[in-house]
Amino acid sequence: MADRNSKDAASGDAYDDSSLPNPYAGLPQQPPHIEGFQVWRAPAQEGFGEKFKRKTMENPAVPIGCALTAGALIYGISTFSSGNRRRSQTMMRARVVFQGFTLAAILVGVAWNGIKSKK
Repeated sequence: MADRNSKDAASGDAYDDSSLPNPYAGLPQQPPHIEGFQVWRAPAQEGFGEKFKRKTMENPAVPIGCALTAGALIYGISTFSSGNRRRSQTMMRARVVFQGFTLAAILVGVAWNGIKSKK
């Protein structure tokens, strides 16, 4: 059962769709101009370094909390491996406290940016 597509493909001709209606016919090439409305343009892409600097300047408590959490974790693991279980347990508790501080800093930063963007 040969259809139109296989016949055109066999003869080497491209499929001709000129008989189909153009779905874009009659649509304007540019969006309409609305008074008081500006078209949003996407900002230029920022790299990892620029974004990290900007986010650190917006909420410096988050990287501080991350560093404290990582430091407590690393020190706790090293004291555990050396056999000082009491110090290791204290550092794991400190890590949980620092994680809570970091989470609170993130939530405060999100709320602050939300309030700031409404103004």
